[in-house]
Amino acid sequence: MDARRIVVHGLRIRVLEEDGGGRGDPIVLIHALGGWAENWRAVMAPLAATGRRVIALDLPGFGESERPKRVRYFGPDEAFYPAFVLAAMEALGIERAHVAGNSMGGAVAFMTAVTAPPRVSSLVLVAPGGLGRDVAFFLRACALPGFGLLAQAIRYGEPSFPEFVRALAAGVGIRGVRRSVRDAWISRAPQYGGPALIVWGREDRVLPVAHLDELRDVLARAEVHVIERCGHIAMAERPEEFLRVTLPFLARAEQAVAA
Repeated sequence: MDARRIVVHGLRIRVLEEDGGGRGDPIVLIHALGGWAENWRAVMAPLAATGRRVIALDLPGFGESERPKRVRYFGPDEAFYPAFVLAAMEALGIERAHVAGNSMGGAVAFMTAVTAPPRVSSLVLVAPGGLGRDVAFFLRACALPGFGLLAQAIRYGEPSFPEFVRALAAGVGIRGVRRSVRDAWISRAPQYGGPALIVWGREDRVLPVAHLDELRDVLARAEVHVIERCGHIAMAERPEEFLRVTLPFLARAEQAVAA
């Protein structure tokens, strides 16, 4: 596995890459809030073994990537995250890719797909955030005023924590996902008509599997798979089952385009 730095929007960004030879469309992997590229490590080599180039990003401010200045993370106008993903694809020489995301990364993947549908071969959402209304209380509490000061106070011990708080507060309030942000992005869902797969852990305590009821309205044609005895990070907790449903899905997505 190759770890290197690229420059995106003037920021030094760390990426992990497994090069499978380029026979299929590349796969771009986006981690959760507070996560990093290694969250996808368990599935990167098996995904690459299918002949695809596989890239996992440290989002700006997380892992070893440089933190952005003032940005509109989720917009909805001039949203930073989808613009960042598309610019990272440009920097990596990727015109079109399968885009997968976990939790907040799922929201970012979804935003990327509806922003630039021709650039997305398929969409894989692992317990995606932002598309349902509810959020675990401990996350809502982190968005309260004052947490930003706490984040600054401990920034040397946990370098990503200030960015965790800033990004969280941009999309979540004490009552859950901010309605203005969610409604704006949900209204754009019809712009993406490509293949979509939703994977969820039955025992997810961060974003409960009940969110699927709302997601079926947002992505009515999506394939859905629930993994038993699994929590919030399915690709790390149950990689074999994640791959069992994801690999055939990716193949079908590419065959549909070829046909």
